[in-house]
Amino acid sequence: MPVRGPLVKKLKQITLPFLFFYSTILFSQSAGDSLFNTLKVHSVQINFQQSNYWTLLTGNKAFDDANDSSTYIPAQINIDGTILDSVGIQFKGNSSYYNYPGNKKPFTLSFDQYDTLQKYDGLKSVNLNNLYQDPSFMREKLFLDFMNEKGLNAPRANFARVFINGTYWGLYYLSERVNKTFCKSRFGNKDGNLFKGDGTGSACANLEYHGVMSPYYNCYTLKTNTSSNDWSGLVNLTYQINNSPDGSFKDSLDAVLNTNSFIGSWAACNMFVDFDSYAFRFVHNYYIYQNTSTNKFEWITWDVSTAFGMDVPGTVPSVESKSIFYIEPPETYRPLANRMLNDSFYKNQYLNFICSYLQDFNPAVLNPNIDSIYNLIKADVYSDSLKMFSNSNFDNNISSNITINSLTYPGLKSFIQNRSASIQNELNSLGINCSLFSSAENPGNSVNEIKAFPIPFSSRLTLEYFLEKSEKTSIVIFDYLGRELLKTESKQEAEGLKKVIINTENFRLGGIYFLKLQIGHEIITKKLICQN
Repeated sequence: MPVRGPLVKKLKQITLPFLFFYSTILFSQSAGDSLFNTLKVHSVQINFQQSNYWTLLTGNKAFDDANDSSTYIPAQINIDGTILDSVGIQFKGNSSYYNYPGNKKPFTLSFDQYDTLQKYDGLKSVNLNNLYQDPSFMREKLFLDFMNEKGLNAPRANFARVFINGTYWGLYYLSERVNKTFCKSRFGNKDGNLFKGDGTGSACANLEYHGVMSPYYNCYTLKTNTSSNDWSGLVNLTYQINNSPDGSFKDSLDAVLNTNSFIGSWAACNMFVDFDSYAFRFVHNYYIYQNTSTNKFEWITWDVSTAFGMDVPGTVPSVESKSIFYIEPPETYRPLANRMLNDSFYKNQYLNFICSYLQDFNPAVLNPNIDSIYNLIKADVYSDSLKMFSNSNFDNNISSNITINSLTYPGLKSFIQNRSASIQNELNSLGINCSLFSSAENPGNSVNEIKAFPIPFSSRLTLEYFLEKSEKTSIVIFDYLGRELLKTESKQEAEGLKKVIINTENFRLGGIYFLKLQIGHEIITKKLICQN
């Protein structure tokens, strides 16, 4: 029997070329917006005064710096013409550091390391990743953009030309760090406990309940409020995941976890085959934050360097055809995902996300993004003499698989084509018609449609709608009592697909809200669900 659920209506197929128009409604400017909200190659110049800076960086590198245990050295930084003195610099990474064949090592820049008041674009620190094992130079960027557009909790990313003492060091991937600043921008608060799941062993941070504290200390790191050292929330979360009776599992879990923040991330990681993550090969690369507004944990995805099926055993066709229900065996070692798949409500929610994401996980949507990034970074990639791969590897991997030293790197466009077809075929074989998940607002009386995601939403909401001709538009969001929470002035917009990102941090209470979009004289309404 087909599964039903509250997904939004699918935008109709457009056969004529169209442009995306992005706009954002913000109650406040968020840290990092200038660095990350516009696709761009930034300039980052690192200037060391120490003649032995490389020896110092190498000597200060911790063997395993998952917990930021390396030591910084000072340098001057020039970002797009803005100079910051006394910025802390350190090497970072494990595989990307030790296995990279050359001096293009990854860095962390800590703006406030020596001056606690110093920030750049509201940020205390950023990462410069060296695009290890990525001939396309854009796997992580594409996946993180997708996750952020869907309202999932994940760092934003962009590109940077990096220079060291005047010498071009190559094209790097510039990314946010998950810290208090990140939590404030996503959840509206930063004083909760933030845990990093990244311990020893492939299934260490798998959210099992242990009953004693030593396994928690080995498998997780408390990143905030370390003086209080309160682990009770994490222990209780794992208790509810593992010990709640089946009949009360949903209510018990919903009380301690924003379940959609996890399910959405899980579905996205499956779709992009980013298997260096929870539910899959290695149970790490995530944070959980105890939101002080709700007292629930929020799931935060971190380090998506294996997206597009990288580093997954098997042939590329076998990777591209992984089941949407795949969990790395034994499944009981991933108790959160495993119990959710055995619960009918959560399984339906998971399928909601899969169906919703499939609307945009296809060549028609993603290939233009790939082409835009390719054209933007091509000259900088070609000029990068320290990169792991050749220019032809970069060019060819955009569309096709390439094999180097017996290791095959899935092509971006071919992967999207084959993976989306495989998921659709699996859904068809299961009798799941994603159109049955669609909302039923405005039935039969409108050529215009609006898509809103994620549903339920939390701190951000993305709207998409298509204008067949130039029209005046306005947006109103109000609660169930009819009180307006947001209203935009009517403005003339050109034809095309519009995307509006709304910061909903002020919508602090969960529940039902209503959206009214006016296009010309036509009014389109949609019910929204807020989970906080």
